[in-house]
Amino acid sequence: MFESHEQLFAMPVKAVTRVIEASNFITLPEVADYILGVYEYQEHMIPIIDLRRKLFGQYTESSDDNKVILCDWKDSSLGIFVENIIGISYLEETNYEQELGRANLKRGYIDKFLKLDDKVVISIELNYLFDNRQESELLATVDQLNADKGNTSDGTDSE
Repeated sequence: MFESHEQLFAMPVKAVTRVIEASNFITLPEVADYILGVYEYQEHMIPIIDLRRKLFGQYTESSDDNKVILCDWKDSSLGIFVENIIGISYLEETNYEQELGRANLKRGYIDKFLKLDDKVVISIELNYLFDNRQESELLATVDQLNADKGNTSDGTDSE
């Protein structure tokens, strides 16, 4: 469970590879504004997404509590930059998403709404966090970066 924009979020533990403390990323030109850059992890370039920027249109303020959640996504990896990690908890299921569906307010990336005591937690479905165009651009960027990294590490020049 983690926090972004004063809202609690969750994702399945099995989707999380690791949580890291990182704030310096390799910036990339001509990418969406919610992509903070990439992070080199185990010889792969992983795009780092500012969740607050992606969902709420505001950049996450830098603090000592910021973390990156490295996740499995589309046969690749993705880093989610968040304000704070709350921890791993058992969360109660609700039927709030049905009510939002009826009101036409539910978004694809919302898997379900969960409860922790009196707080509502949004469970994120990473496969639907991006629209088709955004997903294609992000996957193409990741493929290109990893191909370039492979060319550099095997002694060939990518210029």
